[in-house]
Amino acid sequence: MASSKKYRHVLWGTAGLVALALLLPASPGCGEHEGRPALTKNAVPLAELPEPVSKAAARTLRGVKIDEAWKNFDRDGKLQSYEIRGRAASNGKIREVRVSTTGEILEEE
Repeated sequence: MASSKKYRHVLWGTAGLVALALLLPASPGCGEHEGRPALTKNAVPLAELPEPVSKAAARTLRGVKIDEAWKNFDRDGKLQSYEIRGRAASNGKIREVRVSTTGEILEEE
């Protein structure tokens, strides 16, 4: 009799896992959003960065060889900021800075 209780417990546990596995794909994911994303990034050539933006990035990322840049647009397509990235010559780490359209540093990594 003890063994039949044991198997009943195993069967209910297995049934629960099967039910969960069937329900999860149908549930909305936490990464899904309605509408457009908050920011859209578009690559921009370094030569096309506005002077206040490139100067602010160079000042903040001293010793970094800047090699990538993006324009960040909001949901309405309005330019919000620039992201500029490069690699530090001293230790090879990637550094990144987000700069407003007027040259204010918004974020640094």
